[in-house]
Amino acid sequence: MQKSYIKFILILIIASAMHFSCKREFEKPRWNTQVLAPLVKSKLTIRDIIADSSIVSDQNNAIVLVNRQQIFEYSIDSLVALNAPPYKKTVKLSSLVLDDQEITQRISLGTIAKQLIAQGNPLGAQIILAGKLGIPLAFPGANDITAGPINVDISKFFVSANLLTGQMIVSVNNGLPLTINNLTFSLNNITPPGLITTQTFTNIVPGATQSKTQDLAGKSIGGNINANIDDMDIGSGVIVVDTSDALLLTLKVQNISVTEATAIFPAQDVVNETTDVELTGLDNVRLTSTIIRQGTVRADVYSTADDTVRFTYEIPAATNENGIFKFDAVVPPAPVNGTSYAQFNSDFSGYLLDLTGQDGTKYNTFYNTLVGRINYTGKLVTLSLNDSLDITLTLLDAKPSYVKGYLGQDTISVGPGSADFGAFKNVSASSLQFESAKMDIVFENGLGIPAKAVVNELTAYNSMTGESVALSGTPINKEYPIEPAFESGGRVIPVLSHIDLSTGSNVASLLNILPDKITYKGLFDSNPKVSLPPYDTTYNDFAYAGTDMKAYLDIEIPLTLIASNLVLTDTSDFDINTLQTGGFQDGKFNLLVSNGFPMDVKIVMRFLDKNGLQIDSLITTSAILAATIDNATGKVIEPKASAVPFTLSAAQANTLIQNGAKLVFTARFDTKPANQKITIYDNYAIEYKLVGDIGILVNSGK
Repeated sequence: MQKSYIKFILILIIASAMHFSCKREFEKPRWNTQVLAPLVKSKLTIRDIIADSSIVSDQNNAIVLVNRQQIFEYSIDSLVALNAPPYKKTVKLSSLVLDDQEITQRISLGTIAKQLIAQGNPLGAQIILAGKLGIPLAFPGANDITAGPINVDISKFFVSANLLTGQMIVSVNNGLPLTINNLTFSLNNITPPGLITTQTFTNIVPGATQSKTQDLAGKSIGGNINANIDDMDIGSGVIVVDTSDALLLTLKVQNISVTEATAIFPAQDVVNETTDVELTGLDNVRLTSTIIRQGTVRADVYSTADDTVRFTYEIPAATNENGIFKFDAVVPPAPVNGTSYAQFNSDFSGYLLDLTGQDGTKYNTFYNTLVGRINYTGKLVTLSLNDSLDITLTLLDAKPSYVKGYLGQDTISVGPGSADFGAFKNVSASSLQFESAKMDIVFENGLGIPAKAVVNELTAYNSMTGESVALSGTPINKEYPIEPAFESGGRVIPVLSHIDLSTGSNVASLLNILPDKITYKGLFDSNPKVSLPPYDTTYNDFAYAGTDMKAYLDIEIPLTLIASNLVLTDTSDFDINTLQTGGFQDGKFNLLVSNGFPMDVKIVMRFLDKNGLQIDSLITTSAILAATIDNATGKVIEPKASAVPFTLSAAQANTLIQNGAKLVFTARFDTKPANQKITIYDNYAIEYKLVGDIGILVNSGK
């Protein structure tokens, strides 16, 4: 713009005014002057009208309009959801074992003698006397000797126990100097009262040991029991009495498991269970493996046990660089007649999860192992097989980064949907005929599954004119194969498949209406060649997160066309400062146009205020001629220059001064002759400049 020239004129005017103001004022000078002022200057190419990203040039620099819109996406999360049902398990303590224990009780000859005295048997006194004198005693033998109860304290091992299994081995070592011909021995529980065992031994010679085993299954034993000699027959002989000689009674309990006990429990597993877990909601999808992109395993644990329960949860088939997925947790002892609770969360992301089950022949199935244990504490605690761990294991928000297997057969309705087509946003025409046009649907398949697609409907709309044209011909309702991606070196190689919508169709008619929206409707089938059932047994489908199957609507239009009233529109800032000098009288304007397009053009200029409302307009009454073209090549060789005069009144100028902000420049093109096609090239442009020959009243007093 020639702003510098205008500024020079204005500075000259102001300087003159200042010169006169320095003198004594008798009369304020006033005069008229003419100023040449460029108000708007712009250059309009096809790239200014249509988004530059939608334009490419071919090898001849001819303009080709291209547009791509994504209309469909099918991802790993669309294919599968890793929904595992909450693993709820109320497990009774499967076993409670006690350590093997052994107690030896001495029943001395002196103790037996005292029992005899208490029973009124004179043999007891004779034994005591012979023992004191140290003289030989001719022992005549004795029958029906009884002794007891003799207390046997086992409370340091357990206070009470209801036995599920176990054996008691009762051993008698004869430390007396005479043969025991017969010994009937019984053990009785004090609390609760009851017989534990009765055993009979015969012919136990001095120094010999005999043993008997008693099954304890179903019996209850307290921490204190009584041993009784119910009947003992001792043979005759001459002996030197030593009252410290004794029968050694050894009680050994072994292989003890209890249903309930108050005892010092050894370290032991109280729960050990392995269970299959099958993913749900997968319909005909059969997964053999997956990598977890995100997810958390949460354990909610309730315990009624009166001891600290430690448990380990494992998914042996879930592995990462550190090994299998596992976490350990500790559940505190429950209060008396109460329940303790603990919650644990463990990150499951990054694990490769085998889904073929324990035997490797299943699908959608992993297995987990739960081990609960108590440790040795040396303290008495009460545990029961009725005690339980109530465990709920939940896989939260699990999403895969990779899946492998048979990914199912599915039919998905695509649409009805729409794609905005903004390439013609600033273009309109009464009629338009493109010489050619190409429209494709391109599937970029990053999933390892084959598919097929069917286009049922595709319609172009021009919302400004209300026109619409539906696609017809060969492409409609035809099945198109979509090839699967493949893996190479641990990475995915997407495969492109094309649906040609141009061949055998009316695609050009859709684009001739300059659509701003295209609607579509179709079907998509995954694994279309696999019968249901049986399913694919190769399990070679795969999918990775981030490499989806996408479908694009691609449009390519070489700008070779016949046009009637083809309208291109551009908006420029209006340089109103030139008119804001005051004293505007009137003005003539010239619209200087250099038309580089091979089409006649009519110009309309609309002046807008800051709110986008029109406040004035200038319209050419005659066409500005097309640029000169080379008949041999059809290309423009020289732009056509034209000048269109306008007159602007003071009132119009003042309106623009007060409100003007933008200028909308509209060029209306027609191809001449009407049936002649022209090609738009990258260097074509229309340049315009609005120049004012303005009359301004200069008043030195202002």
